[in-house]
Amino acid sequence: MQRLNRLATEAAGGDHHLRVIQLPVSLVMDGHFTEALRGSGPIGAANEVGWDVHASAPLRGGELPHLATPEIAELISPGAEVAAACLIAVASCPGVSKVLLATSDPACWADALAAVRAEVSRDTLRTVLDVLAACD
Repeated sequence: MQRLNRLATEAAGGDHHLRVIQLPVSLVMDGHFTEALRGSGPIGAANEVGWDVHASAPLRGGELPHLATPEIAELISPGAEVAAACLIAVASCPGVSKVLLATSDPACWADALAAVRAEVSRDTLRTVLDVLAACD
């Protein structure tokens, strides 16, 4: 991120407006997630320079709710549907400031908004990622 910040400064001057990165963050593509829990990787680096992080593909194009299990959802947020639990996890990822979603169903928007407002502890997120890693 330091390099990207330096390049933006070289290209546009010290008053450049690059302040956000977007990258995939989900329970399936968990590399960025795992790094963020350690305060490293691109999410940690973006936070170091004061940039926002927008998480894309939190449900992996709609595939994740079919890949995750009700047990994982229960571990994340007791009583939550699988899709909501997956969104809760991404929204709770340390350093993630926004979660990017796409849907044409107003009910899905309402459910997603409720999910991203919920929070899960770092310890719970670590447990979930450990359980998923053990399943690989």
